[in-house]
Amino acid sequence: MNASPCVRSSFLQGCRDALPVCLTFMFLFSSIGALASKAGFSLLQATVMTLTVHTAPLQALIVQQADTLGIAALLVATVVVNFRFVIMASVLAEQFQHVSLGRSLLSAQLLSISTFTLSSRCGRGAADMHAYYLGCGVATLGCAIAATAAGHCVGATPSVVVAQLIAIILPVHFTALACHAPNGNRTLQATVAGFALTPVIGSQLGSLHVLVVPLGIAALLYAADTCQRRAAA
Repeated sequence: MNASPCVRSSFLQGCRDALPVCLTFMFLFSSIGALASKAGFSLLQATVMTLTVHTAPLQALIVQQADTLGIAALLVATVVVNFRFVIMASVLAEQFQHVSLGRSLLSAQLLSISTFTLSSRCGRGAADMHAYYLGCGVATLGCAIAATAAGHCVGATPSVVVAQLIAIILPVHFTALACHAPNGNRTLQATVAGFALTPVIGSQLGSLHVLVVPLGIAALLYAADTCQRRAAA
């Protein structure tokens, strides 16, 4: 059965709106591919990891700590780093009530912070929000896989210029997403705190900062919200 015009239009709109995200992913996941090549991962392993994991912080942790992380530690890291997807999926599920469970599960792999934010905010004006989400997800995941493969084929540590571009683009990218996110003030505060704390804690704890920083910021913001509610009561 052919897709209706509104579905095609929403899908293409999602693809177009995801182009800035694709630019960021091009730099980010090419570095992941290069790191995977340096760590001894094959091209197939690197691209399948992007397809199945699709989380740059966790992928970086895997390729950098592949020889030292045990299965138990890897599972714990996966649950902690990716637990945010449970919350994001539950929010989107309310918007996709007309979508069958099978279709929702098949499209779950397209979920990322970027596709969630675009769908939650920009996608509300689309004729078919699920088709819009699919457009965002297909474009960004496809770009991530292609960039991973390209970075792996180059097989070198990212140049100083590329590293500087990533350092510039990523804060701008995630800050822009944070401004559009639901409960934007708290999200923006968490993003700024993450940018400030990551270099400091990363220099002390290495790759473990991907676990410590988000959990620490979440605990601080939760404590702040709790104090505000008690003061207002």
